[in-house]
Amino acid sequence: MTEPSLIFWAECVAWAVLISGMVHAALYAFLLLVAATGFFERTSERDSTRLARKQDADLPTVSIIAPAFNEVETVVDSVRALLRQHYRDYDVIVVNDGSTDATLEVLLDAFDLHRRVDQVPTHPLIRAVFVSDVYGLTVIDKANGGKGDALNAGISIATSKLFCAIDVDSVLEPDALLRAVRPFLDDSRTVAVAGTVRVGNGCPMRKGHVLHAELPRQLLPLIQTVEYLRAFLIARYAWSRLGALMIVSGAFGVFDRERVLAAGGYRTDTVGEDAELIVRLHRIGRDEKRPALIRFVPEPVCWTQAPTRLRDLSTQRRRWQRGALETISLHRQMIINPRYGNAGWLGLGSMALIDVLSPALEVAGYLAAFVLAVLGAISWSIFFALFAVVSAFGFLLSAAAIALEEVEIRRFSDRSASLQLLGAAFIENFGYRQISNLWRLHGCWDHLRKHRGWGQMTRAPFAT
Repeated sequence: MTEPSLIFWAECVAWAVLISGMVHAALYAFLLLVAATGFFERTSERDSTRLARKQDADLPTVSIIAPAFNEVETVVDSVRALLRQHYRDYDVIVVNDGSTDATLEVLLDAFDLHRRVDQVPTHPLIRAVFVSDVYGLTVIDKANGGKGDALNAGISIATSKLFCAIDVDSVLEPDALLRAVRPFLDDSRTVAVAGTVRVGNGCPMRKGHVLHAELPRQLLPLIQTVEYLRAFLIARYAWSRLGALMIVSGAFGVFDRERVLAAGGYRTDTVGEDAELIVRLHRIGRDEKRPALIRFVPEPVCWTQAPTRLRDLSTQRRRWQRGALETISLHRQMIINPRYGNAGWLGLGSMALIDVLSPALEVAGYLAAFVLAVLGAISWSIFFALFAVVSAFGFLLSAAAIALEEVEIRRFSDRSASLQLLGAAFIENFGYRQISNLWRLHGCWDHLRKHRGWGQMTRAPFAT
């Protein structure tokens, strides 16, 4: 390829990326405006005791379903935490999904469980069901089938009106259930509710409760803290207000059990079972002319442990990318389809833009601008100016999320926390953002190769 041709194609790519970037920026600016407006208009009940008194008579029954696979080191403490919710009528169902360690044995010993002989398995992989006479706890032992299959097994045993899907290594704040069920009381059309998921690395925990919020001491989890704030307090809250929320995190979500069963439960052939279920609920609701309300509520908080190693973070992000692409592929006819309202126009359409086009275009933009600078078609000052504009927008978006945390969630008592988060938001643009896009491209490649499986990840335990 001659140099003029190379410059021509590099310029075409640069213009395409510039236009895409402007659309992307406008979308996020719009989401920020929607989220900020919503936060300032809403009134939240900060006193959970008053909230309980106001709602107690109407609270629906809830089953917390927690799949577990090789969690012998932490599963007992995690279950004790789940059994300490400030909620009137709930039970906990732990699904031992074919663990190869002593997960089942330590649960049997710690909670005085005995086998329920009258329980007829309603799921083909269930081997046994154990219950406790002391605790509101059921443990299902089943052959390994993956997270979606484990959740389906739990749903098949549950008898409650609602169920809460949670990762067994995550920690719910004591009033999280109380706050998460409120939208079901406010509007009978509510099908699923998402709460806020926060990075818990560095947070001290005692008897299954996070004592107080502290920032991670390592840079990688600290940057992820900024990412989580941006994703939940801006994007998910805004999409919820627009009726286009397309994911309820697998780490913490509350669902109408009957509606999920009617939709067929969780798929077991995707690693993005959480997003796929929500998109399917939107789709079925529109097809049956009873739209599903998917809500996000900021106050109920679930603490999770973020990866501390680049290898583990890469595995996670590639899996998330595959899950998004699988969901988009399965429901592609919804994209920009007026039949599906904002869920199709905005929700799945933006999902395709952000998860499919955006990573490739951003990487292509950096490469095209670099080629043009090397060939002298643009000056290096223009190259660095473009990089600065992209970085500045990313930083401002993160700063807005940090400001919303200070105004609405207020988990950090240390006033220096905001400064540390702003520092991480600045550093994020110099290396972390670029490598994240490469991981997402790798996830696209994995999807094209039909790569399956979750991959191995190591999480650090909570501080005690």
